Amino acid sequence: MMQFRAIRKIRRYLELASLVPTFKGHLPLIGHLHKVIGGSERFWEDVKEASDAAEKSGGITTLWVGPKAIFFINDPDDAFTVLNSCLRKSYFYNVVFGWFGDGLLTSDVPKWKRNRKLLNPTFSQHVLDGFLDVFNRQAALLAQTMEPKVGTGEFDPTELFLEATLEAVCQTAVGISLDDQSIIDSEYKKAIAVAFEGSAQRLGKFWLHPDFLYQFSGLRKHIDEAVAVIRNMSQTVFNKRRAERQQTKLATTSSRRFLAFLDLLLDLGDEGSFADEQILRELDVFIAAGLETSARALVSIMVYLGTYTDVQEKIYQEITSVLGPSSYLGKEDMPRLVYTEAVIKEALRLSPVIPVIGREVDKDIKLKNYTLPAGSDCAVVFWGIHRLPIWGPDRLQFRPERWLDPSRVPSSPGAFCGFSLGRRNCIGKPYAYMVVKTMLVHLVRKYRVSADYSKVKLKFDLVLKYVEGQHISLQMRE
Repeated sequence: MMQFRAIRKIRRYLELASLVPTFKGHLPLIGHLHKVIGGSERFWEDVKEASDAAEKSGGITTLWVGPKAIFFINDPDDAFTVLNSCLRKSYFYNVVFGWFGDGLLTSDVPKWKRNRKLLNPTFSQHVLDGFLDVFNRQAALLAQTMEPKVGTGEFDPTELFLEATLEAVCQTAVGISLDDQSIIDSEYKKAIAVAFEGSAQRLGKFWLHPDFLYQFSGLRKHIDEAVAVIRNMSQTVFNKRRAERQQTKLATTSSRRFLAFLDLLLDLGDEGSFADEQILRELDVFIAAGLETSARALVSIMVYLGTYTDVQEKIYQEITSVLGPSSYLGKEDMPRLVYTEAVIKEALRLSPVIPVIGREVDKDIKLKNYTLPAGSDCAVVFWGIHRLPIWGPDRLQFRPERWLDPSRVPSSPGAFCGFSLGRRNCIGKPYAYMVVKTMLVHLVRKYRVSADYSKVKLKFDLVLKYVEGQHISLQMRE
């Protein structure tokens, strides 16, 4: 009887999956596994091609990994349904982000629900407002650091943005400055890049997906060495901060005008809500994810502004109107920079830092045209959703003004996924917006930017990155 049920379950799985159009390039036995071979540039081209195929076939197409179906979805309504119904991350997350342990990004659903509820207050607007001094200070330092680049021609700002963002994230995450070289040094910064790039390489080598093969690879040794550096830093600052709290008898009821993320986690630990290991893994996720998403978004925005100088001048006029001669962005100024926020959203629409996310389908899910069978996986392609005809005839163009007119923005709640979508969306979304907006204000207030987005080439290294063409040039405004 049990065998009969298993056969019937497999038959139903295959019947439902076969109703969805299959993406081209399917091979016997391996399916589409060969599509991940060839590096992050090739992989990104295949993702875009699958997204286009989904658009032409009712918002969904199937890629096969052996006998397992992975549904690529770029219909906004179906995306909204899936991401609110399927909370378990795809197995690919364990392949590429397993080193994060049980942090929010990769934890199972019961643990995620519990920990997300506990961590939500640490990202409240009141707490985030307490970070504004740090954000403004680092943004001013970034603008100052870029002064030697004025009038020198094109340069790549990525490393400068990563450095500034890491400084801001570390101060707000653990309450220390990068000046403390005994804790955070160049090896730590390099380790984060190595861990992300190495994990992307593993994703592109399907034979290394199984742990029993991966453990014998040189890539594992390479990634493990980087992860050891990252975890050593987390452990060091954890020990240092806990010792300081014990010495000063810091009470959990103390003022939260500026308490670092680690302090808030330690408060949860003191209450018995979080074990030490959980605190360390959440710290890893916050620093690494916060660094990559904020810095990469800032790079894209600056390239767009350098390309569309009329948009850049409108932002400048709004900033001077709201802030006057100052560059300091206070909490009361944030909501007044309406056009500036529209520019950020439009950049994230055309260049989402996280262009695709995966979910495991743990129960049959009814979509508009098809039913996803339990046991399959799905990939929601934000990149494709952001380019659908529902965005209007100018959907492929950079038009921040669309965000100022509600009639020009699609009504579907799944149409914009700048920082993920659904119940398991990005907890750090408001934090990232504040970091990016503050740094953008300081840079545009001081410099005129020139760039050419047409030169941009992209790759997928877990986040969307530029291969080349991200160069900008600067001129002083005053």
